[in-house]
Amino acid sequence: MGNLSSNPQVRLFTNDREGIFLRRPNRFLIIIKDGTEEVVCHCPNPGRLIEFLFPGVRMILEKRRLYPDPGRSAGHGALAKAGSKAKTGWTIGGVYYRNGVVPLFAARANRAAAGLILKKIIPGLKELHAEYTVGSSRFDFLGIDAENRPHLIEVKACSLVENRVAMFPDAPSTRASKHLEELAALTKQGYWGHVLFVIVHGKPQVFIPNLHTDPLFAAGLSRYGVAPGPQDQDSPELVSPGVGKVQIHASLLHCNPQGEAGLAASYVPVDLRHGALAESNRGNYLILLEVPQEKSVEVGSLGTCTFAPGWYVYTGSAQKHLSHRVNRHLRKIRKHPHWHIDYLTPHTGTVKALPIMSYRNRECELAQHLTALGGKAIPGFGCSDCRCKSHLFYFAGPPMENRAFVEVLLRYRADFA
Repeated sequence: MGNLSSNPQVRLFTNDREGIFLRRPNRFLIIIKDGTEEVVCHCPNPGRLIEFLFPGVRMILEKRRLYPDPGRSAGHGALAKAGSKAKTGWTIGGVYYRNGVVPLFAARANRAAAGLILKKIIPGLKELHAEYTVGSSRFDFLGIDAENRPHLIEVKACSLVENRVAMFPDAPSTRASKHLEELAALTKQGYWGHVLFVIVHGKPQVFIPNLHTDPLFAAGLSRYGVAPGPQDQDSPELVSPGVGKVQIHASLLHCNPQGEAGLAASYVPVDLRHGALAESNRGNYLILLEVPQEKSVEVGSLGTCTFAPGWYVYTGSAQKHLSHRVNRHLRKIRKHPHWHIDYLTPHTGTVKALPIMSYRNRECELAQHLTALGGKAIPGFGCSDCRCKSHLFYFAGPPMENRAFVEVLLRYRADFA
């Protein structure tokens, strides 16, 4: 990529077909329905996407090309080269969500960064070179500014926006942590380091690292990152290199159903204050347990409890060693029963954990929300040290397929004070 252009829009996908979401067999495939036909599609976003993928949601498909298109991004070129071996001729381009469109091509955030954003957040940027290698590390861009200073830039697509808060990542990302540490080290060698989070929808008031899904990355952003304050929105005040600090930026795109994206805000405030909470490993959690068939189980002082087939959600807290507590609950064997849930887990099928970092104990609040969602309380379960009726609730269907349940989870993760 040579000198920058001032194109006001970039294309993040083409709308070649639309259909209704059915299921996601794995993180690389999504099955949609178009009329009476079920269509297998490649999923270009490795995130969990739990806020989008509900049966009946409308999705936009792009036809996979077999040959590289020089006008498309490197990410699409890689797909194109593999096109002849692809299991499907379609890729998910975007999803309709809350009266808008969310583009799901994570790799194409680079295209938007180059065409719409970087010249605004790095004053005087005159050159931009993609996929630049320094030693054994490769970064999304090398930029050169008007004073010939080198800027190394990593771009991350951020699709998780709830309650006016944007968060990244929505799944653990060791790659993101590695890039951050490498950038911090290279700033001591004279480079200016940048991480740009391209938020692809919504109206976020702030960006924060997602300490619930990746506390290591969140702690790293607080340790190595600094959020430039805007002298004005098109000319942020940057921090000089040499001190091991990386500039953390967030910008906002809005995209239409044809895949054309424009810049909605070059500057979204970044809040890096919660790294200490990520490192403290404390907070609350929800444990989801599937009981495949009716079971009668001796549960400590509660005696014999009969569990109907279906799903159960348990809420708890740990003011230290949260990850250890959650991992213990996930184990079905090799543990002496201590909590009520320890008696139940050996009799379950699928068990999932949903951590919620927080500064205070909110398990009783979560129990109240589970009741409001229609969860049937199992009397006395897990609540011997509080006044709640229960901390275990029965749901007939999978909670993660219940939009209201997911919204409660994301609300707590966005507001974890």
